[in-house]
Amino acid sequence: GGADMTPSRHAVASAALAAGCGLAWRSPEAAAAAFVGGTLLDVDHWFDYTWNRVGPFTVRRFVRLCVEYRLPKFYLLMHSFEWLIPFWLAAWMLPAPPWVRACTLGLILHMAMDMAGNGMALGAYWFVYRWRHGFDARAMVLRLPPEAICWWGSLGAYRRGRRSRAARGYRRPEVPERGPKRPVP
Repeated sequence: GGADMTPSRHAVASAALAAGCGLAWRSPEAAAAAFVGGTLLDVDHWFDYTWNRVGPFTVRRFVRLCVEYRLPKFYLLMHSFEWLIPFWLAAWMLPAPPWVRACTLGLILHMAMDMAGNGMALGAYWFVYRWRHGFDARAMVLRLPPEAICWWGSLGAYRRGRRSRAARGYRRPEVPERGPKRPVP
């Protein structure tokens, strides 16, 4: 178990790692690289959204479909041990500048947080595993985060690809795009 991962959680953890790397190596470049390595990995969710062809892009729709596990395919090109292992080997087995090592630590932190909190099978963090399963998201998920449970109703309903009866009655609370409007005098 654990909390589902969000960009804000990755940003907070990456900021702490960045501070540590910056201090340890006395390098602002290392600090920046740790933060980038810990956060930028999530860019591949945008590709998943686009390749799943789930409608016009808005930030709100993008976030909602991702946190509710409504994308039928998980490609996740960057969330892969196939990238992480060579990066780690290059950073720690070869002479490498501190910023390369810090970026690698950021990537490791991001992947570790995702593995602890996203409810995915460990194998799903290998690109070849996802490919062999046809990138079918339902074949990779072991536990749904709360937002996805609200949408689907249960893990069984998610795996069947049909919302449960109880979940079909769920209506997402409307959140205003901006704060409350002030009356015009």
